[in-house]
Amino acid sequence: MEETPEKNNQENNDDSRPQLLILIRQLAILIAVVVLFVVLIFVALRVYTRHGQNVSVPELRRLSLTEVKKICDERGLKFEISDSVYSSNAAPGTVIDQTPPATFKVKKERTIFLTIKAYSVEQVAMPSLKDLSIQSAQAQLATVGLGVGKISYKPDIAHNAVIEQMFNGKPIPAGTRVAKGSLIDLVLGKDEGITKTVVPDLKSYSLYTARLVAAQNSLNIGAEIGDGTVKTQADSLSAVIYKQSPAKGRMVLPGSEIDVWITTDQSKLNNAEFVSDDSNNQPSQSDDESLDDF
Repeated sequence: MEETPEKNNQENNDDSRPQLLILIRQLAILIAVVVLFVVLIFVALRVYTRHGQNVSVPELRRLSLTEVKKICDERGLKFEISDSVYSSNAAPGTVIDQTPPATFKVKKERTIFLTIKAYSVEQVAMPSLKDLSIQSAQAQLATVGLGVGKISYKPDIAHNAVIEQMFNGKPIPAGTRVAKGSLIDLVLGKDEGITKTVVPDLKSYSLYTARLVAAQNSLNIGAEIGDGTVKTQADSLSAVIYKQSPAKGRMVLPGSEIDVWITTDQSKLNNAEFVSDDSNNQPSQSDDESLDDF
């Protein structure tokens, strides 16, 4: 018997329905797998980054490593010693700096990098400075971690050249081991025909920079007078000069001293005026004539 067209269409429809259901089921499974995969990724990232588990970095400066370990363990932090330096105002083995700083928000298991005071002072070899200019002598000393101390003068044809290098009041030969950070006093030659030098402008300089600038002008830093903001050694290192005496531009004898006033209050730099030489705050002088003009 011959099948009619209506019967054939019905059979085709019956065959296509299961295929459509299979396709829809497979698509649903694929969508579910993709959604599950995305959810797992977000959960993994949340666990990996410890979302919402920020902790505040504790203040570790001035603490011993034993105290540091106890505090870090309590907060779920790690620490690592990144450097050790000599500091005269800290106990050996204690923390003098940290990165990140205290109160900084970090994830748990974060490593805090510490700088501690060395248990012993690093020793460096004294360079030979004889016949060098003051600028070259400064550079040589800085290279090995030393600095310029007091500058004095002796009559000599080699004007402003080093004729003696001294440490603790005694000559120090080249090659002698000395504590890193020590200040080396220099005796420079003085041409008798040159009697005075100009006082530089030290305002806004740190004490370290001021000593370098003063030395380059054949002068010394005298009294260092801190205001109420300078309370610790760290404050003095970050402080800047806001007044000086003698005033900038004055002519003084080589080797004279400049008294400086220091602060950590930057607003004082805008308001301060240089101390007058005839004010109540008398500057340190190595010679009564050092403040006389030509």
